[in-house]
Amino acid sequence: MRVTRVVDVAMFVTVTVAVLLPRPDVKVKPGLELSDSQRVELAQLQTVLARDPGAIEPTLDLSNLLLDGGRPEWALSVLAPAIQRNPADHRLASRQSMAFADDWEGMSAFKAAERALALCENGSSHPCSDSDRVRLTLMKSTLEKVKDIDLRDNPNAAKERIIKALRPGRLPRH
Repeated sequence: MRVTRVVDVAMFVTVTVAVLLPRPDVKVKPGLELSDSQRVELAQLQTVLARDPGAIEPTLDLSNLLLDGGRPEWALSVLAPAIQRNPADHRLASRQSMAFADDWEGMSAFKAAERALALCENGSSHPCSDSDRVRLTLMKSTLEKVKDIDLRDNPNAAKERIIKALRPGRLPRH
């Protein structure tokens, strides 16, 4: 009787290992594509934000790293506490707009860009320069062209509208 239990346990372990092991053709990739120095910076920023959730500068830096690493949904989750704590900062709304755009959320990206521009023009908690205002105006006008398109289902239509909105041009060399 004892031998059959050992055999049962051995079979259970064998079947469990066979079921849980990935297929040989599966390639494992890191969740975030960053260089070693960027990973260190990411860890430091996460430590700072663990102590002071919603701090603006570390939030902006961490959201940049996450957007660079191709994780806009993570950037949005990092931005949420900072926006809740500092709703009048145009930089946070601008970064949120970029994260929504990278996450294929056209309407949400447009609303965040609109809010960022309004904050910039009507007294953001952080000084808004002329270059910030121009960048936000361009972002808002471009996102306005694609706000009614489902970007996941129709990315080509969005691309065409964006190209028309930007009207590519050439600057003369001096």
